[in-house]
Amino acid sequence: MPDVADVVPPAIDQKGNTVIWWVPASPGITALNAPKAATELGAATTFRITHSFTPDGWTLTGSQAKTTDDRLALPTPLEALDSLVNTFGDGIKYVDSSAAGSAAVVLATQTSLAGFFVERRNVSNGTLAAAAQKVRTIPVTLGPQIRGPIDGTGKFTYLQQVALTAPIVEGTTAA
Repeated sequence: MPDVADVVPPAIDQKGNTVIWWVPASPGITALNAPKAATELGAATTFRITHSFTPDGWTLTGSQAKTTDDRLALPTPLEALDSLVNTFGDGIKYVDSSAAGSAAVVLATQTSLAGFFVERRNVSNGTLAAAAQKVRTIPVTLGPQIRGPIDGTGKFTYLQQVALTAPIVEGTTAA
């Protein structure tokens, strides 16, 4: 490609363009790389819980370790890429609410709860799930809800541990 003058690519704000659905393990998602927009994300048992999370509450992140590959007589050690690690760190955090579709109600459990988070980025929150939208499906088991700390300055919250139960699958919604 010939050299061109610097071009700044456009960026999309996270605010207003992130959706997180909770899909319980039953009925679940048949194809993790292609959740069905109408019958799985649009099911009566599936809930959009995006706005339940606090700004620091959706903690899914990833990293990749490197291993050192020392060799005799090489002045600089070589490196090799190791496993990719996705984690929810210390768990998720969301506001306490009695609203039927809130995370506080939908994710309520005293023991554990299996299901899927489906995350959609770069599309307005006002847009309903439809075919050909990029998503990632995150198979998880949730621990029991833990009441968040009271600091006298904000909303009541819940904390909840999250265990990834299978690899995260990048995909596209199906019709």
